[in-house]
Amino acid sequence: MRQSPLFSSIQTSEAYRDTTNSATYKGICLKTFFLLAITAVVAAITGFYLPTIITSGNFNAFYIALIISSIVGFISVMIGRMNDNAAKYASLIYSICEGLFVGCITAICNELVNGACGIAVFSTLVIFLVMLTLFATGVLRVTNTFRKICMAIGIGSIALLLVLLISSMFITDIKTYLGLCIGMEAFLLLYGVITLTFNFAEAQAVVESGCSKNAEWSVALGLLVSVVYIYVEVLRLISYIAMSKD
Repeated sequence: MRQSPLFSSIQTSEAYRDTTNSATYKGICLKTFFLLAITAVVAAITGFYLPTIITSGNFNAFYIALIISSIVGFISVMIGRMNDNAAKYASLIYSICEGLFVGCITAICNELVNGACGIAVFSTLVIFLVMLTLFATGVLRVTNTFRKICMAIGIGSIALLLVLLISSMFITDIKTYLGLCIGMEAFLLLYGVITLTFNFAEAQAVVESGCSKNAEWSVALGLLVSVVYIYVEVLRLISYIAMSKD
C-alpha cells in the first residue's frame, strides 16, 4: 500500500496479500481509536500545562518543542504512509507529536471561545459519521471524477491561501480580512471532509485485497491525519467567526 497522508489513489497488489494474517475492519478501527486516544491524552496534558508555561514566560523551550514535534510528526507520517512495516512505530510517534500541537491550538482557541473544544469535537464526530454513512451506503464513491473534484478543491485551497497572504498586505479593515479567513477555512474544511472518503476507500481496499495486518497501522494513521486535520480546521473556523463578531 502506498498513499500520501491526505490524498492519493488506492493501489493494491498480490505482493501485499497475506491470507494467514490479513487486515480486518475491526483491526483498523481499534488501531485508529488507539492512536486517537494517545493524541487526546497528550493534547490534554499539553493544554493543562500550557497556561503555566505562558505565565512563567518560558516561551523559547515551548517554541522549540513545538517546532521539533512538527518536524518529527511530518517525517513520521510520511514514513508510516510509505512503509507498512514501519507504520506502527511511525504512527505512535506521530500521534504524540500531533497531540502536542492539538493541545496548544485547543488551549489558545478556548481562550477566544469558551467551549470551542467541545464544539469542535462534536462537529468532527458528526462529520466523520456522516461521511462514513455516505460511503458505506454507496452514495459517495471514489471514482476518477471524484478524484478530479478533490484535486481541484486541493489546488483551490492553495490558491486561496496565496490570495489571502497577498491581500493581507493591502487590507486594512480587520472585518474584511476575517471574512476572507472564514471563507478560506470553510474551503479547507471541505477538503478535509472529502479526504475522509479516500481513507474509507483505502480501508476497504486493504481488507478486501487481503493485505497484511501491518497495513492496518498505515490506514489508521491516514484516518488520524484526516480526523485531526478536520478538528483543527473546525477550531480555526470557530475562532475566526468569534473574532469577526467582536
